[in-house]
Amino acid sequence: MQSVPSSLWKRRHLLWVLVMSNLKRQNKNSSLGYLWWLIDPLIMTGIYYMVVSVVFDRGGANQPFILFLVCGLLPWKAFAEGLGQSTNSFRNAGGIIKAIAFPKAVLPISLVASNTIYLLFALIIPITLAVVLAPTHDTWPALSYIMLPVVVAVQATLALGLSLLLATAGLFFIDLQNIIRHITRMWYFLSPGLYSIDRIPEDWHSIYRLNPMVGILTSYRDVIMHGRLPAFIDLAYPLAVACLFLVVGYAVLRRFEGKLAQHL
Repeated sequence: MQSVPSSLWKRRHLLWVLVMSNLKRQNKNSSLGYLWWLIDPLIMTGIYYMVVSVVFDRGGANQPFILFLVCGLLPWKAFAEGLGQSTNSFRNAGGIIKAIAFPKAVLPISLVASNTIYLLFALIIPITLAVVLAPTHDTWPALSYIMLPVVVAVQATLALGLSLLLATAGLFFIDLQNIIRHITRMWYFLSPGLYSIDRIPEDWHSIYRLNPMVGILTSYRDVIMHGRLPAFIDLAYPLAVACLFLVVGYAVLRRFEGKLAQHL
């Protein structure tokens, strides 16, 4: 039996084709094309900023609040969309699954990878805002920016582990994608996307930080807003959780991989 890395490596060209197909499909019906990778997060950020800061007059303690907001919103968008798209990835690719033999893990991997590429592109926005609105470091880019790819990688690993589980479960529960959409929306409000962790009572911090996205979103803000290295625990704990889900997710997929075609 081939090892996981070698099996996926042999299908790297298929993975690349799927990633590029996912990226092109997102903008195929748009005259602005890939510009929507910047326009869409800008519009989304503007809406949240108007609702939270202008309408409800919140967020003033996190100045500039628009930078605080975008540092949490854009990573979360990539994370949530990766999970949502992966849930029905096997069902949507029923034709190719029945036609050829390949490691089925490439389907959710390609979706997480395409959303991670989108995130890397969209991070231009908060980085630019940090330079313009919050030059908290003497020189830019600060040394802390070398950790930004690490934060993105930890988030992608967590998304991938969960996506492998959801893709397998999505074959057996047709409505799972709709459920996941509501779960990720609730998860966002239980994470420091619109508010700082300082708003959580200190007695609850140990429980609140069991959410791995707390450390991940905090790390984005540490690097981009404050020009400092993330705290070790803010990345170590989410990485441990991500690796656990990755192992479990792949084990579950391998358990049912031979029976996928029967449920399509």
